[in-house]
Amino acid sequence: MKIDEIGYLGIDATNTAEWRAFASDYVGFEVRDLANECLGLRMDDYAWRMLVQPAQRNGVGFLGMKVESLEALETVRSELTAAGVAVHESSEAERAVRGVQHMLWALDPDENRVEFFAGRSIDESEFKPGRPIGGFRTGSLGLGHVVLGTPLLVEMEHFYMKLLGFGLTDYLDTEIKVRFIHTNDRHHSLALVKTPSRFLHHVMVEYKFMDDVGRLYDKALTMPGMVQTSLGRHANDHMLSFYSKTPGGFLLEAGWGGRAIDRATWKPEELWGFSFWGHVRSWETPENQAKQREHIESAARLGLRAPVEVNGEGGFVSRTMAI
Repeated sequence: MKIDEIGYLGIDATNTAEWRAFASDYVGFEVRDLANECLGLRMDDYAWRMLVQPAQRNGVGFLGMKVESLEALETVRSELTAAGVAVHESSEAERAVRGVQHMLWALDPDENRVEFFAGRSIDESEFKPGRPIGGFRTGSLGLGHVVLGTPLLVEMEHFYMKLLGFGLTDYLDTEIKVRFIHTNDRHHSLALVKTPSRFLHHVMVEYKFMDDVGRLYDKALTMPGMVQTSLGRHANDHMLSFYSKTPGGFLLEAGWGGRAIDRATWKPEELWGFSFWGHVRSWETPENQAKQREHIESAARLGLRAPVEVNGEGGFVSRTMAI
């Protein structure tokens, strides 16, 4: 089974109205009004990459997994069924909302709805961000990444890695247990964290230009309580980012400069820590904040650093310098 990308995300929201200004004026999504009080959050050539829908809770409504063809979708059906996972047909109305020709769905071990689709339509109209930005890095990499807290880490690993074919990029196996997993060249499209209960921890969107992250950070600093994790750079995916609090209570990571991997040659490794510098978490306990400071100071003493990778898209430009 081969999943190409996490193509879209459904967000359950107890108050969809609060999402409009956050998504448009703050993040820079193009916001579209859809039926049944839903909001479509557009990032690129698709009608939306995230759909905010009214619900009795905040969190994951559904995860949309892209496969390349109807034949690949039938492989999903047969392999999940053989593994004892119930696979359901989508309705015509569901396919219409998502703009897809074909779709099946199943529940993961945490009972998150996972949708598998093929043949999603491109929206021919121009992407119009809610504020002036240079766009988001999506394309074949998908919408960004999603991080899920789960009490069923072993079962979730089996579902996403053994059944769906996600590969392990790196991991942490200390008092915090985390699995960063990939399905394309993005360092990770999904991360699973061992937690007492299931919840959506954060969603990462990657801007094409570093300046857009900086300007958003400037904006966030003027809004009390908005910055939940300070500006920093991750040690594994090399993302320059910070985290904001969404209307749904989970976090949104605004990032730039994410690392690409070669799936054919990549070898998983255990992490020593999360960040080279920064990423101070305001929501952590004083004890955990002290541990984080120890990691950051250790990285500084060792002089750990990494170059920014050039990928020829958006804000990345490679120039030959005469010496």
